[in-house]
Amino acid sequence: MRPLQHYQRLHRAFPDHDGPIRLADVAEVLCCAPRHAREILKKMETQGWLRWRPGLGRGHPSHLRLLAPPAELQADALRRLLDKGDIEQATRSLSPESRRQLAALLPAYLGAQPSQPQTLRLPFYRPLHSLDPIQINRRTECHLIRQIFDGLTRYDRARKSIAPALAHHWTHDGEWRNWRFHLRPGVFFHHGRALDGEDVRQTLQRLRNEPGPHQGLLPHLQSISLPAPLTVDIALKLPDALLPRRLADSAASILPRDGWPQTSFGRMPIGTGPFRLEVNNDCRATLRAFDRHWKQRPLLDAVDIWIVNDPEIRARLDARVCHPAETVDKPFQRQLEAGCSYLAANPASLNPEQRQALADWLHPAVWQTKLDGDPALGMLPQWKHRPPPALLRQPRLPATLRLVTYQLQTHIELAKATARRLREAGCRIELIVLPYPDFARYDWLERADLLLTGEVMSDDVDFNVCQWLSQDAGFHRWLEAEPKRRTRQAAETLAKEADAGQRWLRYETLARLLVEEASLIPLRHYWQTLEYSPQLRGVTLAQCGWMDFDQVWLAPP
Repeated sequence: MRPLQHYQRLHRAFPDHDGPIRLADVAEVLCCAPRHAREILKKMETQGWLRWRPGLGRGHPSHLRLLAPPAELQADALRRLLDKGDIEQATRSLSPESRRQLAALLPAYLGAQPSQPQTLRLPFYRPLHSLDPIQINRRTECHLIRQIFDGLTRYDRARKSIAPALAHHWTHDGEWRNWRFHLRPGVFFHHGRALDGEDVRQTLQRLRNEPGPHQGLLPHLQSISLPAPLTVDIALKLPDALLPRRLADSAASILPRDGWPQTSFGRMPIGTGPFRLEVNNDCRATLRAFDRHWKQRPLLDAVDIWIVNDPEIRARLDARVCHPAETVDKPFQRQLEAGCSYLAANPASLNPEQRQALADWLHPAVWQTKLDGDPALGMLPQWKHRPPPALLRQPRLPATLRLVTYQLQTHIELAKATARRLREAGCRIELIVLPYPDFARYDWLERADLLLTGEVMSDDVDFNVCQWLSQDAGFHRWLEAEPKRRTRQAAETLAKEADAGQRWLRYETLARLLVEEASLIPLRHYWQTLEYSPQLRGVTLAQCGWMDFDQVWLAPP
């Protein structure tokens, strides 16, 4: 047991003691022999925490004076751990008092760290259990995957176009079915091996073959051949003008063929990206700059993400990338998410008329709820696909409905508000909040009546809307035969359309029909705000709400 814990025990048994005491009583409190208790007391006296005068002779009591309030000692111990960056030890087995102390101390250790040049420290609310690109579709993990891995292509947010990445050049046969990609020479994985075409071949075949949320990204992949070590030929079953955009998706990140078969790969993946993952446990994830990155070394040395999943502590923190002691006006960036949170209904529980009445009952023209964000009238903020109901009637719903969402605070708050609104219609809501991995399996669908989830597009909004309309997740699982046929047919048509303007016309037509039929009911758009220290430069806000770490640097304070 650590000395601080010994002192805390002693103080609880003899609060603010200053007087005679028997060594046997001290030993009983410390759960040890008197001889050992005497050694512990001497150590604590050396620390300046107490004064100990042993009794002289048999029958003469000792004298103990406790000098230090335990709360102050606990705070000092937490400061020492945080000064060393030891968030693991600082968050281990916290008492209610130390939990409050940690909540007060943590903000000073987040943001730009002047004591550690070019290190950025950020809080996050949950561990990052897996960063395997083909198994993950949460936006934070997808963002970190882009820092750790590269794809054959990448989306250039500044130019709003696809740019070369691991492939420096590519061509196609004019019919969008046969493609050739030329790989950069001298690209290395984080464990030191050079990239070659076989890594690309096995990665893309795995993406096509292995079950997961992104298996639909390359279902038309027919074959991959390697006419030269750094040349990759891809043959498709169907024409696809969007293949370079698909290959820029985080799910198509190129993996080392000797890495992903390892059971530890999800927790500690290996890529070619600008940062390598150095630590990933339940308390932190540390990204370290990769000096041999093919493009350029990041300007930051490290990004340290501290996992703070204690509700009491999280309530005291925010995502500001700045030091709390800074008094100057801080720059910030703000944008409305490209996407929304929405509700979908199981057609086995609610017929088309009930689903439409439900959409009308939740329309923002007749239902206002005091929540963050803006009311949604379409999947994207610029789409207004939900006209106000001409005649509002209370919906005739089943007596009880089971509403399922997952552990995201904005979704939980929105689900509770929706439940209150439906109670006004005489419907009892049984709210079920699942951990995200359980939610993503969708094995609960047949037992649920309502689904509350959301979709936020990545930087390539064009391609992400195309994927959103053609994927097999969320509301798609409850589409009836005709809407399902229509969206699948549209996905094939969109893949052949090289003109972005024509694609967007088709996107909006499809999305409008889904909303008008109440296949999905848009509820809320959320604002993303990033306030950061003036010391932090090169900050741009990605669609996912994070910044690109490889572009950020710290100016002298």
